[in-house]
Amino acid sequence: MSDKKSKKACEVCKRRKKRCSGGRPCDYCIKIDKQLACTYRVKVSSKTVKVTEKYLVNLKSKIKDLELQLATRSNCHPNDVSTNDNPLVSSEDDEEDRDGMDDPSEGNNYYRLGNSACGKFLLRIKDSLGKSCQLRGDVRPSVIETISLETSPNMALIEQIVRENCPSPSEAKNWILAASNVIGADYMYIEPDYEKSVLDELIWTSDSHNADFVKYATEVTRFFTYLALGCLFNKDRSPEKTGSKFPGLQYFETALRLQSELLKVYDMMANTSLVQSFLYVAYYALSLDKPEFAYLTIGSAIRMVFTLNYHKKTTTFTENRVFWLCFVYDRLVSVRFGFPLMINELDIDVSLLNEPTISSQETLIDSCHFNWQVKLANIITQTLRKIYTRNSFSFIHNCYTVLKELKYWLDGLPDDLKIDMDNFSTTQPRSTINLHINYNYTIIITTRPVFLYVFNKVADSEQKAEELFPKKLLNTITTLLESSVQAAQIQSFILTKLYFEGRMVSTSFLDCHYIFNATIILIFAAFCQSRPNHAIFFGCDINTLFERVQVNLRVLQSISQYNIAACNFNKQLTEIIELIGSTNVHIPQEHPFPNPSVGKESDAQLAVPPLDPGIDLDLARKFDLSRILHDIGDNSSELFPFDNEDFLKYSFF
Repeated sequence: MSDKKSKKACEVCKRRKKRCSGGRPCDYCIKIDKQLACTYRVKVSSKTVKVTEKYLVNLKSKIKDLELQLATRSNCHPNDVSTNDNPLVSSEDDEEDRDGMDDPSEGNNYYRLGNSACGKFLLRIKDSLGKSCQLRGDVRPSVIETISLETSPNMALIEQIVRENCPSPSEAKNWILAASNVIGADYMYIEPDYEKSVLDELIWTSDSHNADFVKYATEVTRFFTYLALGCLFNKDRSPEKTGSKFPGLQYFETALRLQSELLKVYDMMANTSLVQSFLYVAYYALSLDKPEFAYLTIGSAIRMVFTLNYHKKTTTFTENRVFWLCFVYDRLVSVRFGFPLMINELDIDVSLLNEPTISSQETLIDSCHFNWQVKLANIITQTLRKIYTRNSFSFIHNCYTVLKELKYWLDGLPDDLKIDMDNFSTTQPRSTINLHINYNYTIIITTRPVFLYVFNKVADSEQKAEELFPKKLLNTITTLLESSVQAAQIQSFILTKLYFEGRMVSTSFLDCHYIFNATIILIFAAFCQSRPNHAIFFGCDINTLFERVQVNLRVLQSISQYNIAACNFNKQLTEIIELIGSTNVHIPQEHPFPNPSVGKESDAQLAVPPLDPGIDLDLARKFDLSRILHDIGDNSSELFPFDNEDFLKYSFF
């Protein structure tokens, strides 16, 4: 240590009352191996700067948000990410270190799922001891003893259930094909050799039942979920033995009976087929308008894939696809019903894989559809986190960020997956159309909280819009509302065109929910424009909005006779229209809302579809997120008044 005393001592030397050499680090800190702790107090000017506590809290929250973005790489341009990279987490993990034992100092300093397990801690100690003693090859996991339960699935009962409810091979294959054509590339997965390896060699061959009990029991369970969905979507379905008016209910109940029998030994039965059966049961449950049931069932599937460790390592394409199916289903129900997310992207260590062996062009296209659905599900994650969760950024900033991600997503779509609104045709693959329906849906749920904010302001005041809002804020609000309304109109146009040309899945939950979502926006837009003092233009006149709302309601009414969800959605929409037009609601209107005439149409009248007024194609051409982003770009980082008014309270589902 130098004898010369520095005029300025580091914090360590001050605390320990040692002579400091003044180095960085100083000699004493080097001696005691505390180089990182060698810091010096910086003299601060006596001039104080007043900073509000809210400002400091916002800064800290922004830092945390930026750290999360860096960790998840959520803002990467889709074209800059390899298709083999996981777009949700860092791809710098060591390929050989997939058991959750990686060192946080290597860059992955977020929580590693599973490291809190005491058994895993003991294994790491044994591994360290083995390395230090050069005994790595001799250290093996302990053999854990357990007790075999006497309770086990009744094989005879399972075979009886299958025998009593199984249709003929030709009917089964037709229904499975119907399900695959409707949701196969989005929310379902059927292996290319499924018909040969499962149907022909396992389901229809009685000799194979006892050969592999686990495989047979789980495959027949998945098989009946395929039948339930196929019967739901097949227009040429025959009446069921149960006499139920709801298609596929018999097979749905059969799948539930099989699942309950396998519940006795889930730890032995867990595999990709059983996971899929839970997901498809959930999809069918949505058509019964049972969202809570669907959410719980999806949760069971997710817990199973986590137990199977598919979130960290998948050895086959099927395992990888099934895990990401769970991810898509999680986002599907969470965003539509306001449920918490069950899968945290920080817990995922596996990349989204492409089909390794493409047997046909159709299989290649299906795999591509699904990959882009997963990317869209990731953007929905950002919508939930940024729009519907408290955070320090302004609402406009969060809208801008999510819409920018959506713009990247749309620009990155392969040409085969794009649609031309100038020449829109329902003959395109339904999965391609579904991508764009979901894209417009995400735009709507990202921007629609502004509607409730404006609605509350307009309803509570007799002032004009330009008097209620500053000019800059009014321009930004108008831009966001316009994007929401135009997305809702295009969404409505696509879905009603599918209906009038016989391509809508009339018994499905999703199609009628998309109409419901778009109609809410159109009703609110019509209300705002019906106000005497309104000064917000949505890119279309009020009569066009009224026409579009009427068409949507007629479509929902028409399919309500065999779609429970559509019936409930139609009831909710007509109730709000009646409330707005009620004399008990004293809201001045220049254009009164038309009476929706709920329940007055006979079945014969409902069978005759209303005429579709079409859509202004110039509107579809003008709807470009580039212009929307440009218009709000300069204001995206500003805090507007509604941020200070606790804007989140206007964002509830």
